Amino acid sequence: MAIQAAVSRQQTLVTLTKGKRDRLASQLNSAQARESSLKAARQAALAAQAAQAAAAAERATAAAGSTGGGSTGGGSTQAPSWARSSGASSGQGDIAANWALTQLGKPYLWGGAGPAEYDCSGLTMMAWARAGVQLLHYTGYQWEEGPHVPLNQLQRGDLLFYATNTSDPSTIHHVAIYIGNGMMVNAPYTGAFVRIDSMYAPGGLIGAVRPAG
Repeated sequence: MAIQAAVSRQQTLVTLTKGKRDRLASQLNSAQARESSLKAARQAALAAQAAQAAAAAERATAAAGSTGGGSTGGGSTQAPSWARSSGASSGQGDIAANWALTQLGKPYLWGGAGPAEYDCSGLTMMAWARAGVQLLHYTGYQWEEGPHVPLNQLQRGDLLFYATNTSDPSTIHHVAIYIGNGMMVNAPYTGAFVRIDSMYAPGGLIGAVRPAG
């Protein structure tokens, strides 16, 4: 009887050990699958960013060739195709800024355009849609969708742009919406939430655009 009991205990132990091994193997497989999925997502995002940068560079080159460029004071580049008066009204800017403030706390999602998640240009696009102005869902396009205004003449709702090289618009990578007093509503990056920041917090502020109304 003692031998049979010992054998039974050993068999039970083997069974439990095998079960534990199986659970660990399953957990490892799940972790590896998640890692592969995240790696693929990162690679896709990098590829998309590279394509966006290439498209922006191509547009900037074409614009330089056809207009010769131009600049104004106050730290911004003048968009040659927009008259200053073509920008939206201050009332429209207030509508866009006020709506952006209602989205505080929602998570960042690359490519997100609401209503639950946003990326930077998705947030600005939807804010200005509330004011009756249609913007494209891409930071590089939004840089060209209205007159550029000097930073010392900002009004609420104006779009703020950030670049890795502030002398090269093709390196623009981020946009936010000005809400007054040197502050902006910002959908900053993966893992963060829509929030209020200083307009100078990200660094690399290249200029501002007042969407064409």
